[in-house]
Amino acid sequence: MNNKYFVLILLFSFQQLKSEDKSKILLAMDNYNEAFILADYNQIIENFTFPVSLITSEKVFSIDTKFGLGFVYKKIRGDLPEFYSYSKWNNIDIMLIDKNIAIVNASFSRYDKDDEKFYDGNGIYQLKKVDTEWKIFSLIPFLSIETL
Repeated sequence: MNNKYFVLILLFSFQQLKSEDKSKILLAMDNYNEAFILADYNQIIENFTFPVSLITSEKVFSIDTKFGLGFVYKKIRGDLPEFYSYSKWNNIDIMLIDKNIAIVNASFSRYDKDDEKFYDGNGIYQLKKVDTEWKIFSLIPFLSIETL
């Protein structure tokens, strides 16, 4: 009888841990998005752990320094049109690979100052638990995905 209770307690604890991780990952994604909206490059950088991989269809960037990541984000954010106002997550799917690694498949929209959507995008974010916080270490932006 004691073994059954032990198993139930273990399962409940594991579910609680997963729920806590999900909340912390969603918070990390929201913090990243808020910093991006504000063009707060120092705060954007705080959402990452190094080295960082940024993978596009043209290039793979391996970024080892805060200065380098700040430079990349100033380019990304600076290339947005002047009428850009904010971004919103449309959907976030989280896959916990193990207790310290997560893959996030997220879709988002960008809006102008009149709250009109002008862009839809997606990204695969890989996050790593650093101490008790989840940090991004890899980002793959894309417009659409095709299942083969």
